[in-house]
Amino acid sequence: MTLSTERLGAVRAAALALQPRVGLGLKTLYASGALVDGISSTALSSFLFFYLTAVCGLSGSLAGVSAFVALGVDAVADPLIGSISDNGRSRWGRRHPFMIVSAVPIALMFGLIFSIPSALSGWTLFAYITLMSMGLRISLSLFNVPYVAMGAELTDDYAERSSIVVFRILFGVVATIAAVSLGYGVFLKGQGGLIDRAAYAPFGWTCGALMLVAALVASLATLHGRERLHAAIDAHGPSPRRFAGEVAQVFRNPSFRTLFFAATIFFVAQGVGGTVGLHANKYFWKMPTRVIQAMAIAPAFGLICGVPISAALARVLEKRTALMISLAVLCVCQAMPVTLQLAGLLPPAPALYGILLCVAALGGAMITCCLVAFQSMTADAADEHEYLFGARREGLFFAGLSFAAKAASGGGVLIAGVSLDLIGFPTDIAAHGGEHILIAPRTLIGLALVHGPVAAVGTLIAAGLLIGYRLGKREHAKLLEDLARRRAAV
Repeated sequence: MTLSTERLGAVRAAALALQPRVGLGLKTLYASGALVDGISSTALSSFLFFYLTAVCGLSGSLAGVSAFVALGVDAVADPLIGSISDNGRSRWGRRHPFMIVSAVPIALMFGLIFSIPSALSGWTLFAYITLMSMGLRISLSLFNVPYVAMGAELTDDYAERSSIVVFRILFGVVATIAAVSLGYGVFLKGQGGLIDRAAYAPFGWTCGALMLVAALVASLATLHGRERLHAAIDAHGPSPRRFAGEVAQVFRNPSFRTLFFAATIFFVAQGVGGTVGLHANKYFWKMPTRVIQAMAIAPAFGLICGVPISAALARVLEKRTALMISLAVLCVCQAMPVTLQLAGLLPPAPALYGILLCVAALGGAMITCCLVAFQSMTADAADEHEYLFGARREGLFFAGLSFAAKAASGGGVLIAGVSLDLIGFPTDIAAHGGEHILIAPRTLIGLALVHGPVAAVGTLIAAGLLIGYRLGKREHAKLLEDLARRRAAV
């Protein structure tokens, strides 16, 4: 880096620290990009595993391995995309080009995933869904990693960053409701219901079209805000040696290490519980379709309720404390219903369904608090990284968080899939009795334990790992003052 480039970067960074608050319009346009991840993650977590196993006849283990392989490849790609994005230069900025080129592949791959040819089965079905899933996941990473990193760069303010995350989560809630409503309320509400294979293709292409529009809006409508972003670290392009050094440097940051491992365990737990959620609701809790739809929407309303809860906690507590409390309450929400039901302490339906809906909404609120805290704390840790190592690594930091989420979610799906086979849960239900299939009570109990208490244990472990996180509000303010002095000195 030349001296003039270094001075320019320092002046630019100092100017960013003095920027006014991010306006409502820019926040809204930026947050619309959350529809991409929200629709895809909701549709995939709610319907794909059930579609593959109960409708298309793929074994739980192969479905789990497919998801693990696809998410694993994607998770490895995330840090590389983050590093290239951190160091890139173009007339469109260093984040927007990735977001723009990923829009069409996201829509195409998503539609193909839910349009599996009926002639495929066994290993050919496994190969098809694995290849399509890898293409989708990598395309999503090309959009999401630069997109989330851009959100961390729109402001350096400690509190304003949480506000940006809240906007992103609100749009994520809209995406969740849209995906669930399209699934249960439009395409899968016919006579065949959830086991109607022909209904999944139009559902997939509709969701793909919505994500295409959202990706283009968030990419093109925020181009005018790219001047807020931090400048590239230097003019050198990416290289394998440089990338390896950047990853090693990131893991030398103690705050990032703590957040990474806590997030990994957290997402493993959510992956296990969420993967078998539809199975548990339909066969353990014996819910009718309308109640299953309500159970899918309840956490989304809980996510909205979590926004003011998160804001209230942020005013009176450190981010770490708020996150640990939220994880503990979420743990109770996951374990309590199944435990009480197996003990015979819950009332019969319909009162049972009311209790489960309330618990699901509370769990959704706690997930909002967790996501706000995790992402806001990661942005703070990126400031600490500049303080410790003199380099901005937002792309790599959020790629690390995305890596944890995807690798762990893939692991969660794998654990859930293998668990279904171990407890003897049937596959290809559509061809073996459909709605009237009989499942052994012992199998249903195993399904409930995987869905509830097993997932809760992982959530509790994640809360314990956060004890090692030390970057509070006072410490963050001090390091920002020190960074400002460094920039002024240059």
